[in-house]
Amino acid sequence: MRMRQAMGTEWLTVEEIAQELKMHVDTVRGWIRDGKLKATRFGRDYRVRREDFDKFVEERTTPGDTEKK
Repeated sequence: MRMRQAMGTEWLTVEEIAQELKMHVDTVRGWIRDGKLKATRFGRDYRVRREDFDKFVEERTTPGDTEKK
């Protein structure tokens, strides 16, 4: 079960996050370095679990930024 969960995890690169947010990769790396965005290091590269990225964005979303349906 644990292995299946790990295998089903979507991992994002720093570049993918920067592109999605239209930010510079150095900004994303700074968030990781400052402990604001949870990441895992694989060799020289960082990877961020999609769920951690979604949580990071949600925690920074102001009430005016969400659509009411």
